Amino acid sequence: MARKLGRRSWALLAFGVMTLGGLAAAGAVMAPNAAPSATAERPAQPVRVTPVAFDASARIARHTGTIRPRQEVALSFRLPGKITARDVEVGDRVTAGQVIARLDDADTLLELELAQAEATASAIDLNRARADAARAATLFADGHIPKATLDRATSGEAEAAARADRAARALALAQNRLDYTQLRAEVDGIVIATPGEAGQVVAAGQPIVAVALDGAADVVFQLPEQDRALIGQATARAELWGDAVGSYALTLRDISPDVDPAGRTYRVRMAITAPDDRAAFGRTVTVDLLLPAEAPTATLPLAAVLNDGSGAAVWRVDPTGARVDRIPVEIVSLTDRTARLRGALAEGDRVVSLGAYKIDPARPVRVVETAPTPEG
Repeated sequence: MARKLGRRSWALLAFGVMTLGGLAAAGAVMAPNAAPSATAERPAQPVRVTPVAFDASARIARHTGTIRPRQEVALSFRLPGKITARDVEVGDRVTAGQVIARLDDADTLLELELAQAEATASAIDLNRARADAARAATLFADGHIPKATLDRATSGEAEAAARADRAARALALAQNRLDYTQLRAEVDGIVIATPGEAGQVVAAGQPIVAVALDGAADVVFQLPEQDRALIGQATARAELWGDAVGSYALTLRDISPDVDPAGRTYRVRMAITAPDDRAAFGRTVTVDLLLPAEAPTATLPLAAVLNDGSGAAVWRVDPTGARVDRIPVEIVSLTDRTARLRGALAEGDRVVSLGAYKIDPARPVRVVETAPTPEG
């Protein structure tokens, strides 16, 4: 029995030694691979950079506006009725006095005929009253009638004269009403709206045709609240959408006194200094305002700016070209492609200008392309 227990103890001891040896061998095999993985260099990130160039003179604010006539006239009939004809369409040129629409004049013609008949009858009564007054004056002078009879003849003449005058005025009013059935242009200009249509029954004063006066044109746009104080110092130009021939100089005409509660903007109207045929009413324009800058600013591609919740910033490449630093910046203005900003940057600093959100500051970078500085 003692011999069997001894054999079992030696077997367990041998198995333990073999197990420890296997674990040691496995550790020796794995240890050489673990050390290099902790010290391996991560690959450099390829980046495109743009040099920083400051402009301390001015900044550009860009807005979208519309060309509108400086003065618009809404033409309407002076009396109600049914429109029988409208002789103009949007875009037609009209001259002062030109007939542009008509009302049904059947009723006004009847009123005119009635007034003419009344005027004729009152004229006949006046002639008879004058003859009676003259005859009464002669008879009174000869002593054939009393003074009371002469007074009645004289007052009858005065009454007939008053009725004749009233009938003449009623005739003039009827003639005016007939004239009012024709709507005439009051100024030379271009038709910009035609809310009234043939066959429509309209009220007196309801707009039928809108005419814009020739010559003067304005650009109307919305100005952000933060630029309200600078607009008076700005130099403005307007460029037509889809037309690269040239731009128009603008001068400030007026600014709305109240801010729009929804967009926090002011309605601005600026006059086009020298409009031509290309500056048609209703065309869309881009308004560039050259505004005085408070401090030097730089223009960079919009893709160079990142904002992950801790404020706007850019990645500046260090002088060695191998690492990047996060530099906080202040955004002055934005367009669809560029950002105008200021911050702790120096003239000539290289900034990552594409894919700023994908940069890992813990990894090195490798400059593969240098893009030119965009125009402000």
